Amino acid sequence: MKQTLFYLPTEIFGLPLFGAGLLFWAILILGAVSVFRSLLRKRSDDALFYATITALGVFVVRVVGPRIAESGGFPIRGYGVFLMLAIALSTLLTIWRAKRRWNYPVDAILGIVFVAAFCGICGARLFYVVEYWSDVRAATLGATLINIVDVTNGGLVVYGSILGGIAAVIGYLAFKKLPILATLDLFAPALLLGVSIGRIGCLMNGCCFGGPCDAPWGVVFPAGSPAHQLQMEEGATSLYGLTLAFPDKTPQTAQSPQTAKKQDVLPLKGAHKNLATETFAPVYVAAVDAGSAAEEAGIVPGARICELGLVPRGLLAADARTRRAEIRRYRPENNAQVFYFFLHIWAGSPDFDVWAVLQDPPTAAENAENAPDAKSETPEKAVATAPTGNINKTASSGKLREIVFHPAPSTARPVHPTQLYSSTTAFLLCLVLLGIARVVKRDGLVFAFLLILYPINRFCLELIRVDEESFLGTGLTVSQCVSLGLLAVGLALFAYLKSTPPRRALDGFFPPSPTSPDSPETPTAADKIAKTGK
Repeated sequence: MKQTLFYLPTEIFGLPLFGAGLLFWAILILGAVSVFRSLLRKRSDDALFYATITALGVFVVRVVGPRIAESGGFPIRGYGVFLMLAIALSTLLTIWRAKRRWNYPVDAILGIVFVAAFCGICGARLFYVVEYWSDVRAATLGATLINIVDVTNGGLVVYGSILGGIAAVIGYLAFKKLPILATLDLFAPALLLGVSIGRIGCLMNGCCFGGPCDAPWGVVFPAGSPAHQLQMEEGATSLYGLTLAFPDKTPQTAQSPQTAKKQDVLPLKGAHKNLATETFAPVYVAAVDAGSAAEEAGIVPGARICELGLVPRGLLAADARTRRAEIRRYRPENNAQVFYFFLHIWAGSPDFDVWAVLQDPPTAAENAENAPDAKSETPEKAVATAPTGNINKTASSGKLREIVFHPAPSTARPVHPTQLYSSTTAFLLCLVLLGIARVVKRDGLVFAFLLILYPINRFCLELIRVDEESFLGTGLTVSQCVSLGLLAVGLALFAYLKSTPPRRALDGFFPPSPTSPDSPETPTAADKIAKTGK
């Protein structure tokens, strides 16, 4: 994972590049000149193309660029680099196949690629915004709009790209009166090549990850990555050494990373249990990482967190007790507030330690004494039954004590590198479609196989991924539901095409170029002399 590859300068010779800077005026002037030249040549399509490109470039440089720029400069993200590489290599593959076999004009291919790429990115972003609206929405309308168009950190859904790109290309081909099914066949292998390369960008960004993996090829993402964040929220790994308990579990029965139960082979998806949004119960500790600062400070499973605060680094608990009035104290009432404290208030500050007031759990003997039938139980039986009980009940017999510690971030658990799985399978499917394209005699069959094979592949990969929840209570993710829909369309298209006579619309559709082997040779001077006798 490497989200940022390097930084570009935001100014040259003291002049800004973004906002109303040099890039803004350069794009605006070049775009205006290109549109004007196209209009003079009466090529309205080219004028519209250049106008669209110019408007998009101006918007990115003027509005998005200044908000993305950081103190180190303008970040170049690994995700964006591989996205551009995917578009470029897919385009080269299509041009090579189209020109070699059908003499498909390069400018026509580039026009289709632009429509597919632009509308595909828009569709991918729209799909993401709808699915993760709670993450995109901001306090103000302006900030929300910026979040919607900011794709530099990822936030694109492959299926949105496929649906948006295909729909736009079909409309564009119909407008240009080009063979629709034959051209879709031409682009189908390149689409999977783009998916294969783009998924490496997902690995660089840390998104689209899988579930826990005990195999040697499991990937451990760094602290703060999306995978690590989700594992902390679900209690699969600790929050700075502490694993908080869900309200419906006792500290003794709450799952820790070491005792988490393995998932079934074909698990149905459900709603994520999110500790970071749980607001209904007091805060109890389910587990403490061995050797962590939390354990060294004396935090034990079953303890209730009553107060939190910040103290200067190195201050002892006894000293903090005498300076309690100086401590800005927080009384967390639920798990969500504890997450907010650690991730946003303390936020790993090197200058401050965490001060906490804990209520220790009652001992097994105390539980045995308070049990209704304690007199009739043996001490051994009382100790054995002591851990049971409701986590939401206050341990009134537990004592309060203060501690000071400097937490260290936990380590993420290894997960399946589903990005690499997807990249590899998409590349193999690309090779399969290239092979199918060499033998089929009907337009549309290659595209139909794309709609059949890729949804099956994606449906299976979703069984391993854990970053999506159940869609509308179906037990399937939204991508799995879309996969089933596309699979049905692919099967229907395949059945329809098999009932039609063979047809290859691109054969002879474009006249061969003068240098093409299929074109008539230009007569030489000797041929002219032999023909005229002069």
